Amino acid sequence: MGCHAQAIDLTAEERQELDRRIRARTSSQQAALRARIVVQASEGVSNTAIATRLGIARHTVLHWRNRFAAQHLDGLVDRPHHPPPRLYDAAIQAKIVTLACQKPADLGWKGQTHWSIVDLATYIGEHPALELGTPKKSTIGTILQAAKLRLDRL
Repeated sequence: MGCHAQAIDLTAEERQELDRRIRARTSSQQAALRARIVVQASEGVSNTAIATRLGIARHTVLHWRNRFAAQHLDGLVDRPHHPPPRLYDAAIQAKIVTLACQKPADLGWKGQTHWSIVDLATYIGEHPALELGTPKKSTIGTILQAAKLRLDRL
């Protein structure tokens, strides 16, 4: 994205569709807002003025203006949201569960009868030879919860 506003030239069909989205009672507020941004941009209104008129941030105007310039009406549709990729596959999760089922003393972690999530995360982080990375406490908790494993009941 450049620092200059993208010029927006609407066809008659695009203008008609945007006006329909603005007026439609069943349209989402997001769709109507995006249509207002594009219509005002096509009328030569600056990004700052559009943001002020609509009570939104200037970068929001830039975002939708540029998306429309690149993709026309298709650019105003929400893109699908995908969950982030898993950092710990099933094999690593199984190793963490197996480790959690072992007694800390058997692994050289003296003075404890069972693991806490914090201690398990610390142990994994201190032992790179396990090849489990450095999972956060919350990640270990999620893995153990998915395995229906409670450390206080082992």
